[in-house]
Amino acid sequence: MTEPLQGPDTFGKKQILQSARFSRVERDALNVVLKEDQTYSLDEAREMLKLFLNKEVI
Repeated sequence: MTEPLQGPDTFGKKQILQSARFSRVERDALNVVLKEDQTYSLDEAREMLKLFLNKEVI
């Protein structure tokens, strides 16, 4: 994973979880994968969501 960006187009976990850009189910999954003390661009959040949802279940 790359170092999180710091800038106007990055958001904290709380902001992303309140975003209307993600469905309720996506926000539930993001709540698991995003860390409280980091910021993410929307593209980074989508990528992390995609990786989480496509993980192989053991």
